[in-house]
Amino acid sequence: MVMDLLLLALLVVAGVIGYRLWSRQSSSSADHSGDSDPQAGGIESVRSGGVIQLPPHGPDMAEADVQITARHVYQQDGYRWFELEGESGSGTVWLDVERDDELETSVTLKRLRIDELGLDEAGVEQLKRGATVSFDGAVFRMTEQGTARFLPDGDESRAETLEYWDLEGDDDRHDLTIERWGQDHRAYLSQRIPPSRIKVYRTTDQG
Repeated sequence: MVMDLLLLALLVVAGVIGYRLWSRQSSSSADHSGDSDPQAGGIESVRSGGVIQLPPHGPDMAEADVQITARHVYQQDGYRWFELEGESGSGTVWLDVERDDELETSVTLKRLRIDELGLDEAGVEQLKRGATVSFDGAVFRMTEQGTARFLPDGDESRAETLEYWDLEGDDDRHDLTIERWGQDHRAYLSQRIPPSRIKVYRTTDQG
């Protein structure tokens, strides 16, 4: 009887030690996984030096591994959103990240001149909510206009002011943004991407 109890106690101790060793090894493996598995931080945690993968998008429906080089901040009446700038094998990438009622992300597909939208400077200034603009066979409806401060890579000392016009596509996938920086007008075609499909391999430089 005594030997049986002693054997049982030894088995319990061995089990506890074995579990602790396994738990420690699993934790160590997770800490040293490198860039092979997505991190838990999410796209809102990404800074300069981070690495992400965008899902298939654009006319070619291609994935893109992106090395983040800057995180630009926009401010408007206490509300903030940001734009990740990075480099992929095909060039510079801009990813807008905004949390209003829910997290929204979109990637810039093309930079445009306003005359490609059938607009001139006066036409942009006259855009009102509900106005429509046609481009590349799609119709975009103006939903918001405002003024914001732009902080390059979050640098307050280099802040600039811009005016913007946001237009949503009738396909619920693409959007147009027109910006005025001083007297310079710029336009961008973007595609919405579900945030859950963006893989974050590294949130920032690990060095």
